[in-house]
Amino acid sequence: MKTIFKLTSIIFLVLYSISSFSQKIEMRGKVLVFDSIPVINANITVKSTKETFKTNHLGVFECECNEKDKLIVTAKGFSKYTIRVKKKSNELVAKLKLAKIPKAEDIAIDKGHILMVDIFKELAKKHFDQKDYSKYTSVIDIIRNEFPSLQISNGGIIIRGKSSLLGSSAANIEIDGVMTDYSSLSGLSPTNIAKIEILKGSDAAIYGVRGGNGVVRVITKK
Repeated sequence: MKTIFKLTSIIFLVLYSISSFSQKIEMRGKVLVFDSIPVINANITVKSTKETFKTNHLGVFECECNEKDKLIVTAKGFSKYTIRVKKKSNELVAKLKLAKIPKAEDIAIDKGHILMVDIFKELAKKHFDQKDYSKYTSVIDIIRNEFPSLQISNGGIIIRGKSSLLGSSAANIEIDGVMTDYSSLSGLSPTNIAKIEILKGSDAAIYGVRGGNGVVRVITKK
């Protein structure tokens, strides 16, 4: 009798689990690139059913899936993106990245995925100008390895040689167009840095007197 009861309980739990997982829910989402540009006619494939849906002219899609499903987002010129479905999510957002292939942005445009072409091209150019500094542990580590001719001394970065009798020879530091100090620079995360430029001579002349010792210009990812 106990065996029958245990067997019945197990069957009930299995059926309940299957029933719970198979409950369908309506999901709405949006597919973007560069955080703001809609991706048109992107394919949204529901992993459990293999059904495919497409985004509209606003990058919006609607689909039916299970509570713990996965949605696979694909579009020509972009890397594949996976969304884990959660019942509590009001709207899903897929932030695509350009594929690491030649002319990825041109492919995306030719396939009709982008309507905001001019803005997309401008952001794509900035994207490809960015470097990946994620392998470094700190900004100072980046500077030491990427710009070995520079010196780091007494909380400053020296471009033109050692400090003189007239004062510090440390370069000025600019982050996203704002002059700041060494501590602000060292506090940045390497993964948030898009580009580092070392300006000296005529390149630093636009800064006037402040550019006399050169400028370390940092552009972060927006």
